[in-house]
Formats: sequence, structure tokens, C-alpha cells
Amino acid sequence: MKPSTRWTILILVVIAIGIIWLLWPKADPQSAKGPVAAQPPAPKPETTPAPTPPKAEVPLSTTVLFDYDKSAVRSGESARLDELVTVLKDRPSDRLDAVGHADRIGANAYNMGLSKRRAEAVQAYLVNKGFDAARIRANARGEDESVTGDACKKLGPENRTNQKLVECLQRDRRVEVRLVGKP
Repeated sequence: MKPSTRWTILILVVIAIGIIWLLWPKADPQSAKGPVAAQPPAPKPETTPAPTPPKAEVPLSTTVLFDYDKSAVRSGESARLDELVTVLKDRPSDRLDAVGHADRIGANAYNMGLSKRRAEAVQAYLVNKGFDAARIRANARGEDESVTGDACKKLGPENRTNQKLVECLQRDRRVEVRLVGKP
């Protein structure tokens, strides 16, 4: 007998054994014949109500944008503050931080005052909507924490007449309102 014939027969036998093994009915352990000894019932443990875990606190924040050199809340931005007030009405003991920011156009001292006025405008808006003034802290950062970074670097002179730069720096003119926690 040739070696190739032997290998062919061997492979066919292995395949046949595999098919038989797959198709062979397997014994179900629950269908075994014979009486099954009844197990005594397990004693019931005393049930004590599990302590309810504290609600996961979801950090809440919003960012309100402002027009160039303005500290009045824009009408399009007030919806964000209204939504925040609606969510926080059921949380009477939480405190908010309103942090005002300005773009880099202008003197540092002026921008610090402008960002403070913006934070106070957001505070006044929230108080007007029923939020307790004692629970809002208004702070100013001026132009120190820019979110635009170097994105607006090469747009020309840094003054109010450069409209491309003023538009590019829009995201820096903002107040970030964050839920801080209990006062």
C-alpha cells in the first residue's frame, strides 16, 4: 500500500470519528433515571433592605458667550441659563461659580473688569430667574485662560477694528457657570 493511500484512509477515519462524536446523543444529567434525593430547603436568610446608594452627582456646567466689549447676556445665550435653572431648582443646597473671561484685545486691567461685569451679569440673570444670590459666586479671570490659544495668532493687528480677529476670539468672551456643590 502506498503511503499516500494510508494517509488518505487515516484522514477519512479521523473525519468519520469526528462526525460520529459530534452527532452522538449526549446524556442529559437531569434525565438520568432513578430517584433523586430531595434536598432539604435552604434556610431563608433574614432580609434587610439594602441601603440605597447616594445619587450619582452629575457635574453641571454651561458656557455663555458675549459680544465684543459687552457684558449683557445675549438673548440667544439665555436659553442655556434657563435650562440650568430648571435643572437646579430641585437642588436647593448647591452652589454655582460664574467665572468671567475676556479676549486678549485691550489692556489687562480693562479685560479683568469686563470679565467681572460679565460674571455679575450672569449672576443677576440667574437671580432674576429665582436662583438665590448667596449661592452664586462671581469671579473674573480676564484674558488669562484663553480657549482659542494660538488659533487666532496670525490674523493681523490686535485691535477692535480687525473683524477677523474679533470673530476668531469669540469663544474667549465667555462666562463659565459650574455647579460646585454644597456651600
